[in-house]
Amino acid sequence: MAATPPYTEEAFGILTDDDLYLDALFVRPTNAEDKDIKVLRVWIPKFPLTKTSIIACARQEVKSYGPDGKIAHLVFDLRSTGDSDGLPGDLNFNLDLAAVKAWAEERFGPKINFGFFGFPYSRQGRVYVWPLRPGTVMESYYYKPTGAELSPPTILYLSSYGNFSRTDDELCAALAEAGYSVYGLDPFRYLLHASMHDLLTPEQLWEDLRLLIQMLPNEPTIIAQPLASGLALMWASRTPNIRGLVAIGRAQSGLAPAHVFQNKNPHTFFLPRYVGHIAPRPTVLVHHENHPMGGVTQNVQALYDSLREPRRLEKVQDVSGEFLLEMVTWIHEQRPDSRDKASVPAAKNLEREARR
Repeated sequence: MAATPPYTEEAFGILTDDDLYLDALFVRPTNAEDKDIKVLRVWIPKFPLTKTSIIACARQEVKSYGPDGKIAHLVFDLRSTGDSDGLPGDLNFNLDLAAVKAWAEERFGPKINFGFFGFPYSRQGRVYVWPLRPGTVMESYYYKPTGAELSPPTILYLSSYGNFSRTDDELCAALAEAGYSVYGLDPFRYLLHASMHDLLTPEQLWEDLRLLIQMLPNEPTIIAQPLASGLALMWASRTPNIRGLVAIGRAQSGLAPAHVFQNKNPHTFFLPRYVGHIAPRPTVLVHHENHPMGGVTQNVQALYDSLREPRRLEKVQDVSGEFLLEMVTWIHEQRPDSRDKASVPAAKNLEREARR
């Protein structure tokens, strides 16, 4: 007897208050009726992208809970993209979000646990989708640096999983204003794409990063928000083309999702095995006290103890643009050659074989 497929899909249109239809795809567990759905998550494409690049994310998430799951996902096209109605230049996406929320409440009731993944539009970040390998893409948002430097240093900025927010957008813009080329991304979208066919191993993560670095203008410094900090630390541990990193908040939990990572062996992604190999690239660990995933003191300290110099441990109430600029400047100042120091913009005015 054939196994029950983990999800089913329903295509339809959602009507906005200004009478436009948004093309939508609802991905739900196979055995769940509307009354069984407890959580609804909505993946928002970044303008001008269509929903195509995030359908895989919705499928992967619903699939992970099986046909009897209680969590469903929706993806949709913004107005004037894909098959949605609308005229070019109409960027009134707040009406789109309101329409999606109203549809969810009408269909599932006001008590549905509802949330958006991301936000649709950035006035500064330009959207790119880069292919890494068959079936795997990385959606990134480029922030052009100010200043006249011919080859400004690059920052790769990772948001918390599933949520590249307006705050992330503002931080990336502040870094670009200080003279850095900034590439922002929601790493969870990449991870769900990358694990569609096979669970990810450390080797696959390192290979994907090597492919990504080939598309960047120069070696990046990584800034990673909670959960994404674990991915950043893994990436840096075996990739000498990383200049250094700022890892914020909880890290090990970000490598735990069983539908993404090949972690049946608890040591496969155990960060203390790897982070000592980041040196001589500098690392900043940040305990973000005001963030629900900002880290537990003893866990952050234990991870810090596994690092080698140059390293830095910070405890902050708020991760501001000024703080990140200070940390990135410190990272660049640790580089042993003067050419690296000379490339730092005025913010304030190797590879080793894996040990088994």
